[in-house]
Amino acid sequence: MTDMTRPSVLVVEDQDLLQTTLSAFLTLNNFTTYRASDVEQALEVLGRQHIDAVTLDIRLPDAQGRKRNGLTLLRYLRERPEYERLPVVIFTGMPMSDEEELLARRLSAEVVYKPDPYRLVLDGLNRLLGTSSS
Repeated sequence: MTDMTRPSVLVVEDQDLLQTTLSAFLTLNNFTTYRASDVEQALEVLGRQHIDAVTLDIRLPDAQGRKRNGLTLLRYLRERPEYERLPVVIFTGMPMSDEEELLARRLSAEVVYKPDPYRLVLDGLNRLLGTSSS
């Protein structure tokens, strides 16, 4: 962690309002947050910042047409030694197929469905990071 009392979380969410409110909620609960709206931005943040955990939407825009989404990013993270154990909480409003949910769990991600309260995302992050909320 970059700071023992404030783990850093990358919030990957394409809806501005949700990205802003989830980031604010996490900040109020002692996290440092970074934001990304798509896979490309997430990779940029990961390349320049130390990140302790990720919240990840599954359905993300793909301006480059590379057919990349949140699950693509999750697979990428698990294939890289520096990210293979990075805690990931998927926070999505779209139902995932049984195969997608199985893949997410196999890749050690927790799944929380919108509009479940942000508290469930916070609980998942704390559980994965081994921290407690204050």
